[in-house]
Amino acid sequence: MRTFVAVWPDDATRERLAALDLGEKGLRPVGPDRWHVTLRFLGEVTDTLVPALGDAVRAAADAVPSPVVCRLGPRTGWFSGVRVLQLPAVGLETLAAAVRETTLPLVAEPAQGEPPFNGHLTLARAKGRRRGSPASVPRAGIQFDSTFVVERVDLVSSTPSPNGHIYSTLATAPLMGGRRPRRIRG
Repeated sequence: MRTFVAVWPDDATRERLAALDLGEKGLRPVGPDRWHVTLRFLGEVTDTLVPALGDAVRAAADAVPSPVVCRLGPRTGWFSGVRVLQLPAVGLETLAAAVRETTLPLVAEPAQGEPPFNGHLTLARAKGRRRGSPASVPRAGIQFDSTFVVERVDLVSSTPSPNGHIYSTLATAPLMGGRRPRRIRG
């Protein structure tokens, strides 16, 4: 199965993202249930590896001091050559490095090497293969600035479908900076 490790925006940020006008001809918006920031793309893994990957993601979450705050913005932009309209995401670099470190023994880098972490949230993709340069498609430069506290890290599977990929959470790791929740005696 195809997998990645991600964080999700909070409800207030999701509401603000939903208000962005991305109904442009030539754009295929990403649905709200798929808005995330990928910390590490793992690619194809076997079912038998999922428990160990879940443990690795939890170890990464435990290793990072909380709170982890993500900032989206300050404006939309295009990845050149990839045709992806995105919002930059900053503040996740330490968490992404921890995820890479804990998952690398289980899922090696690809032969051509792994690209450096480039935090972003994908908003839309340009339709078709030949529409000119990404700059010719509107919607770059829309002002958007939002911060949210990351509450958890998820190991996610991605299954292709005619309406876009379907994401399923395989494991969740709460962010507590290495602290376990206190038990309330009663």
